[in-house]
Amino acid sequence: MNEASPEPDSAAPHALAKPLTLAATIAALGVVFGDIGTSPLYAFKECLRVKDAAGNFLGVSMVIPTLSLIIWSLILVVMFKYVLLVMEANEDGEGGIMTLVSLASSKDPAKGKRKHRSFLVLLGVFGAALLYGDGVITPAISVVSALEGVKEANERLHGPLGAEFLKYFIPTAAVIILGGIFWLQKIGTGKVGLYFGPITMIWFLVIGGLGALALVLNSQVLGQIIWAFNPLEGVQLLLNRPTMGILILGAVFLSVTGAEALYADMGHFGQKPIRAAWSFIVFPALLLNYLGQGAWALAHPDELLTAGFNPFFNMAPNWAQIPLVVIATLAAIIASQALIAGAFSITMQAIQLNYLPRMRVERTSDVESGQIYVPIINWMLMIGSMYLVLHYENSENLASAYGIAVSLTMIVTTILFGQYVRHRLKIPSVAAYALLSPFIILELLFVLGNAHKILPNGWMPLAIGVVVYYLMAVWNKGRIAMKKKLQIGAGNEECGHFLDSVEEHFNQGKMSRVKGTAIYLAGSTKAVPMALAHNLKHNKVLHDHIIIVTLKVDDDRAIVPTAERVRFDMRRPKFCRLDGHEEFPAVLSVTGLFGFREKQDVFTVQEAAFKELGINPSELDTTYFLSRETIVRATSGFSLNAVQEKLFEVLNRNSLSATAYFNLPPGRVVELGMQVEL
Repeated sequence: MNEASPEPDSAAPHALAKPLTLAATIAALGVVFGDIGTSPLYAFKECLRVKDAAGNFLGVSMVIPTLSLIIWSLILVVMFKYVLLVMEANEDGEGGIMTLVSLASSKDPAKGKRKHRSFLVLLGVFGAALLYGDGVITPAISVVSALEGVKEANERLHGPLGAEFLKYFIPTAAVIILGGIFWLQKIGTGKVGLYFGPITMIWFLVIGGLGALALVLNSQVLGQIIWAFNPLEGVQLLLNRPTMGILILGAVFLSVTGAEALYADMGHFGQKPIRAAWSFIVFPALLLNYLGQGAWALAHPDELLTAGFNPFFNMAPNWAQIPLVVIATLAAIIASQALIAGAFSITMQAIQLNYLPRMRVERTSDVESGQIYVPIINWMLMIGSMYLVLHYENSENLASAYGIAVSLTMIVTTILFGQYVRHRLKIPSVAAYALLSPFIILELLFVLGNAHKILPNGWMPLAIGVVVYYLMAVWNKGRIAMKKKLQIGAGNEECGHFLDSVEEHFNQGKMSRVKGTAIYLAGSTKAVPMALAHNLKHNKVLHDHIIIVTLKVDDDRAIVPTAERVRFDMRRPKFCRLDGHEEFPAVLSVTGLFGFREKQDVFTVQEAAFKELGINPSELDTTYFLSRETIVRATSGFSLNAVQEKLFEVLNRNSLSATAYFNLPPGRVVELGMQVEL
């Protein structure tokens, strides 16, 4: 269990209890399936752009094996793994990689599983960090791929736009659109989300209809296309030409990127709407579109060898080219929105679990707790996405950088899910992973197929993930070291014993009374808040009421029931001084407990404390006392090495103040500074 900063009780219904409705299903389309829904823009094209040892495109001979690998990857990875299996691993209906960590790791430290649990937690944090790399590249490749339809339309319609103009137009337009996407984040998805579902619904109807039309117009190749449903077509490619097969499989992986969103967003939409949307809308539309692209490719073998070709746009009739570019661009915007929102959610969870410093987290909806906006993450993602567009310029180059980080995240999810299966079925780890072996083998091949991308371009999103992971690890290690240091000295004394000594000084007339209520935010229920110890030591004043508030995050649960929200740890009632002239203040220690996905609120805990003390908050002056630590280098007994210590100091200095993060009234906050040696 980690201590964290606060934010109100979630009253949203659990995902498992959310009903299956048409509105919920369409809403899920707009967020959950945006990324995987735009994969047809570039996935099949990139599969056919794989070159042999001589540097030549493989051509029509690879169409059926490639289609077979795409179809069965969608079935195995998305349908069976995520939709049917992984979504069953939930905490009160909440999903996501951090939820899977809590379900997969042993919750009984007495069984000697602490190191095992720590490994799983770090593995989950690494998987979450890699999603930031995905969050940078997905908006870039989605928008650029959609805009490249302008080039296809210009060629098909013999338009006036020259190649040199298009070379600069597409990345420039992509940067402008990306700027608009990230600028709109501060408005909140709640205000524009109503449009996402219907637009995405239209997108899936369009790509499904486009694929069906291509199958009809190229009916002469249907006899060949039907063989794509045979899994042996893809398996034989991997067995007969393993090197080429793995390279193609690395491109096939682009067709299943975005599958993590199904699990991560389960708590917002529920299992049933997501499963219904996949089964009846998304999967049929994707299947038809990929088959249609395959049919067009078989019917136009010469065009496969043309540089820059794209079956997706080419299989559309001339009159549909411009409308298709427009709807594809809108779909790409929505796909980008899904990944950006996911990065915001990961950031909030990491802050709650003490893996990232406090940042400004703005709530953009009064109804849905999951709709948040993190400004610094938003602008960093925007800069990263724009840089990738300007650096790589086209979707083919971007695709060469895409996949390695996401494929590693998928295999992390499978490893964690194996531990969940072990706990759930009470079987050995070997047996659990044997059951998951088809997914493990396929995902290892995905990682292997994307490994060649690391040196040319794929290192960038991977590096982003590694850097974020290092920052998270250093921050967590530094917070643990700081907590230990703060417990040495005045704050190390047990709170009850400390108050006994304070009462003694009070009775001796060494302390004065002041009106009002003092609220001290504490990091632990076992020790004296440093702000309280320093205030009494230097100012020697006591308020009428003293409330010690500890806010904790339960990293084993996504949501804590309301009945368990507040716990009163200690209460010392008022009593008169020995001379009978003054009363010693009432002291109450209270703990607020929140799940790692919940919005926390110090005021919820404060109100419960006021009620417990039987006081009217409107009649009192309330002052909040906080501690503010400054990091200095220790002369001996270093907790962190020099690089880690300096990095932690920078992060700590630039973290959002507790006053701003807890949304406390600035005029009522007193911060007491202290130095901590690390």
